[in-house]
Amino acid sequence: MNKYILGDMVTEKLKKEIGMVAKPCPEVLRKLEADLPSGKMRFETALYQAEKLKKITISNHSHGESAAGTVVMIVAEDEYDLPFILVDIAFDFGKKGKIFTEFEAMPITKDEESTKKYVDPFRKWREAIDKLPGEYEEVFGKVGEFLKSSVSPTEYLRFVSDDHTDEVLKFADQFFDIYLEIYRRAEPVKDVQRRKEMDTFRSEWNKHALDDDPSGVMITAAFGRPMAELFYDQLINM
Repeated sequence: MNKYILGDMVTEKLKKEIGMVAKPCPEVLRKLEADLPSGKMRFETALYQAEKLKKITISNHSHGESAAGTVVMIVAEDEYDLPFILVDIAFDFGKKGKIFTEFEAMPITKDEESTKKYVDPFRKWREAIDKLPGEYEEVFGKVGEFLKSSVSPTEYLRFVSDDHTDEVLKFADQFFDIYLEIYRRAEPVKDVQRRKEMDTFRSEWNKHALDDDPSGVMITAAFGRPMAELFYDQLINM
């Protein structure tokens, strides 16, 4: 089984659909490794951009001999209110024979307009994936209050049996299809007040994301604070 199949799938899809191209990435972040008591942790990361999108991060990660997967994150350019995208599909990551499955399309403003544009299109998809037999568990620690308050109804976070690999990947493909539909319709935000709200959220996100996120805490413990801050600044922060 190709445990990095999400990365391969999304890279091909975004290059074909939106002309995604490589973006300069600090060499030190392209490949990170740390020896931990629980096994070697690795991140191999590619950074991209496209029209309307500031950064697209596709990172293959592994832990020990068997746990491996891909996380994809998409951040829009400042003048667009497109949601922050995070998809993580990892095999044997926390539970043997299970797929750690995370999807999120997080609006950067909380109002009726964002709900209509960026939450409603995912509702049927979210109802469908929720029918998969999966279990929820706080995997790496508790999420901080800021991130917890920012989660959208789109979020799906479950362990799913790897017997359902094909279904999980099908849902991943559908998720990106929905995102690309709203991406193509997106226009720069002209309203001054809305832009202010967007900028405020981004500023707060950049302030809290590393320490509010269990993955950020894990990266800090593995690679040290300066490297974790660089990782988030270059690859995740808005």
